[in-house]
Amino acid sequence: MRNVLVMLVVVSALVFGPAITPVAAQNARALLQAADNAVGASKVNSIQYTGTGRISYLGQNFTTVDDWPRVDLKSWSQTIDYGSKSVKEEMVRVQGDNPPRGGGAGFPITGEQRSTTFVTGNYSWTLNAQGQPQAQNDQAEVRQFMISVSPHGFIKAALADPNATVSDREFIGAGRNLRVVGFTTMGKYRATGEFNDQNMLERVVTWIPNPVMGDMQVEIRYSDWKDVGNGIKAPFHIHMHQGDHPLVRGMNFMDVQASDVKANIESASLTVPDAVRTAAAPRVNVQSTKLADGVWLLAGGSHNSVAVEFKDFAAIIEAPLDDARTNAVIAETKRLIPGKQIRYVVNTHHHWDHSGGLRAAYAEGATIVTNE
Repeated sequence: MRNVLVMLVVVSALVFGPAITPVAAQNARALLQAADNAVGASKVNSIQYTGTGRISYLGQNFTTVDDWPRVDLKSWSQTIDYGSKSVKEEMVRVQGDNPPRGGGAGFPITGEQRSTTFVTGNYSWTLNAQGQPQAQNDQAEVRQFMISVSPHGFIKAALADPNATVSDREFIGAGRNLRVVGFTTMGKYRATGEFNDQNMLERVVTWIPNPVMGDMQVEIRYSDWKDVGNGIKAPFHIHMHQGDHPLVRGMNFMDVQASDVKANIESASLTVPDAVRTAAAPRVNVQSTKLADGVWLLAGGSHNSVAVEFKDFAAIIEAPLDDARTNAVIAETKRLIPGKQIRYVVNTHHHWDHSGGLRAAYAEGATIVTNE
């Protein structure tokens, strides 16, 4: 019985974690205040990074064990306004000398590929080729959260959490000890940050929602901190992973070397365009076209599926994008082929835009047919 009780205590500690005590919270606050003094986070109202580097296409690798296919960032700029919780990010992508292995989602690139994204509060948008705003309000929450894991935003957000924690982590091979601060923001997002003996933030680890991975790990490394004036320091090298998997490899997403960083720039806040403010929530549209007896094309969006009727069951080819799209495809298949179970869903390849709905297909009870 004693062994059972010990096991229950151990499992509870692993599942629920250590209790957050007032002393632990005070220690975290003391470290964060020291970090604030080191980089001047509380002095930063807005900041703009400009530089070059490389960026990758998430979920578009040639094989499942390859890194994400990458391209060069001919130019990159990110402006953060902490007061209004706004971000503007501009980039120009070119193929460069990177191998064109992988594909989809605009890769490989011919010429230059420009993009500008914005977020402020609950609104997010991009610009089309004509410079007109296109609402992306469904992405506002994650983009808003990413402000909290920016170099100075991490310190600000962690100081705002009264339950922030701190612990020591020893890197045996490197002979280093780092202090790790953990905090929760927006009621659900958890992040940890590693601080060195100079109270500089070196690495952030967090998780954001993703249709394929569920909770997708994001790792950001900040280095080459330099003085940018008024007692403020900023990292001139930013390296990010997205989609790391313990059984595969680290997945490089972005690497930027800043050429210039300006703190407290004017007019960093954003005005939400009327077309974005009044935009309706994205609607999933499935349009079916009969191709042959018992075969239907399910189109109406950026990605297509095919419904096929067999004697005793139905099958779907392709469960793309996410749960919403695939659930709509499943509903249309049931309408076209009533009374027959959807027994199989065929996944043509591993790219995330073609496999983002496999969770919904599996929840429907279908057997997933895919390549090894």
